Amino acid sequence: MAEFAGSLSERVRFERRVEARGSAGDRNFGWVPAGERWARVELLDRTSQSALLADTRHSARRWRVTLRAGLMLSLDMRMVWRGLALKLTGIDEDPAFAGQLTVMVEDFGG
Repeated sequence: MAEFAGSLSERVRFERRVEARGSAGDRNFGWVPAGERWARVELLDRTSQSALLADTRHSARRWRVTLRAGLMLSLDMRMVWRGLALKLTGIDEDPAFAGQLTVMVEDFGG
């Protein structure tokens, strides 16, 4: 676990989308913070094979984010890192690595 702790050098923020109806009945939405964590962020090679390959665009940049478990994350959230808003495409909590969460994120594409 000591090696894991030393590798978390990036600050990331997770946000949840909220919707509301305006006075004219129009739909408005925004993002509210769901938590911040220290993480390891790794850019994935665009040509590498992935279980998510069929579900992602080839032009989108993808990252693997490793952080401590404890946040309740879902695929309808976004991650903000270094000014980028990234959508979550996968969340994995492997029992072999207790206390560690792996999240796959990619560009929104526009």
